[in-house]
Parts: sequence; C-alpha cells; structure tokens
Amino acid sequence: MKSPAELDAVPWQSLRHAYGPAEDVPELIRALYQDDETAAAEAMHELYGNIHHQGTVYPASAPAVPFLVHAARHIPGRRVLLLMLLATLADHDRSDSEFPHWQHSSVAEVCAELCRVLPELLPCLTDPERPVRRAALRVAGAVAELLPAGLRARVEEEVAELYDTDPVPAVRADALVVLNRLGREATSLDSPYSEVRLAAATLAAERSGPPYPAELVEVFGADGAEPDPGDDDFPWAGTDTPDSHLTRLLTQDPDAALAVAARWIEAGDVGSRGSRLAQETVEVWPDLRTR
Repeated sequence: MKSPAELDAVPWQSLRHAYGPAEDVPELIRALYQDDETAAAEAMHELYGNIHHQGTVYPASAPAVPFLVHAARHIPGRRVLLLMLLATLADHDRSDSEFPHWQHSSVAEVCAELCRVLPELLPCLTDPERPVRRAALRVAGAVAELLPAGLRARVEEEVAELYDTDPVPAVRADALVVLNRLGREATSLDSPYSEVRLAAATLAAERSGPPYPAELVEVFGADGAEPDPGDDDFPWAGTDTPDSHLTRLLTQDPDAALAVAARWIEAGDVGSRGSRLAQETVEVWPDLRTR
C-alpha cells in the first residue's frame, strides 16, 4: 500500500479515468482522510464515478489501488466503502482471464495490483465489525482465481479459519463462497447454520444448473424464507447481492421457484420475498399464468 505522501510520484495527468485526465484523483484520495465528513463522502462518491464508471475501469484505476488500500487500513469509518470500491474495481468475468486481450486491459492491471497488495488487507478479515469482514471477503473473492500459489494458500487458510470459527453465520457463509472461488467445493448442506446451508445450496445450484435437485430446493424453501437481519448483504464481484442472485437462479427453474415461493409465503412472506419471487417467475415464464 502507499500513503498519501506518495501520491505526487504518480503521473496522474498522463493517466485517464471516465472523465478525462486523472489529475483530480490525488485530491480526492487526500480528502478521504479529512475530518470533514461531507468532503470525504463527496470524494468517495467521485472516486466511485471516475476510476470506476458503470462497470468500466480505466488506466488511472490500477495506480489508485495501493492508495485505496492504505486508506482502508487507516480510516476505520470508511473501511467498508473502500473495501467495496476495491472489490468493484476488480470485478470481471472469470473467463476473460483466458483470452489474449486480458493481459493488456485496465481490469487486468487492477486485479494484478490488488493481488500484489492483498496481504495488506488480510487483517480486515478479523476486524471486530461484521460488515468489514464481509466486505474484505468480497475483495478476496474478486481476485481469488488470480492469486499466486503462495498467497492463495495463505488466503485460503485465513478464510477457512473464518468459516470454522466466526461467530456470525452470515460471515461463515461468505467465507464458504470465497473458499469455493479458491477451488474448494462447498459441501455444507448439513451445516447447523441456515445461512451456510443456503450459501452451499446456491453454489451447488450454480454448478448443476436447472432443474435443481430436490435436496437443494428443500434447502432454498426451508432456509431462504427469512434472510439474515443485517444490512450488509453486499454484492459479490460478477453478481449482485446474494438475495438477488438466488432469485435469479431460482427463476431459471420455474417449478422450483414456485415451490420455494409457496414455502416462503407460508412462512410469513417476510419482506414479501415469496410474493416477489412468484411474481418474477411468472414474468420470466408467462405461460405459467395459464396453469
């Protein structure tokens, strides 16, 4: 990672972001450290819009990564937003890394830089705040398949420790997703935690595709009716929030989706989740209206 004192060593004026030359990036990064909450929030908003804009990263994005890592480690109040910005910057289709154009792309440069500085972020995996741990897992998951062997083993060991010991089931479920991206197949349908069982079933459904096995549909119906009460259901790189991702998976199998929706409605329809799932399924499969 790099401190703000090193910002002037980067030729930002010769780099570009979404709105042209990246001369404003040093000022925005410095503003993150200010006590002025309004200025810091505006700077964060600007960074989300210029070094990452509507799913695109730019030549100025990778050079900003080590500075954002330093800010994430040294500004606790903005740690979650900074971690999620790093995960968002590294968002990519994992199949893209197999193509020749990948090596010269801005997103490849971001991912390479993030892999290089990821060890500096690993302490965030044991942060006392659950949103920080969840956001840090999304950073690790964003580049999991790109990590060099030694670092990959270290990350897997630390994430496995979270999976085994974290007091928050939602964090254990996130750790399971990262372990899966690191190559460890999820086999946790018998976990004592509903969040972990649901994550394991989702990963299994991704692998199998529709129609989904009955045991997975049972887990979706039994464990998905009432989501974790936290407000840190962050998106994963390459997808969206776990809840939205599950809905999209289920609507690929209309029979499973309607069966799960019925279970959720019977369980109280918390947040109208069952009703919404049924409605979205009918919208995807209009012929169901005639049944």
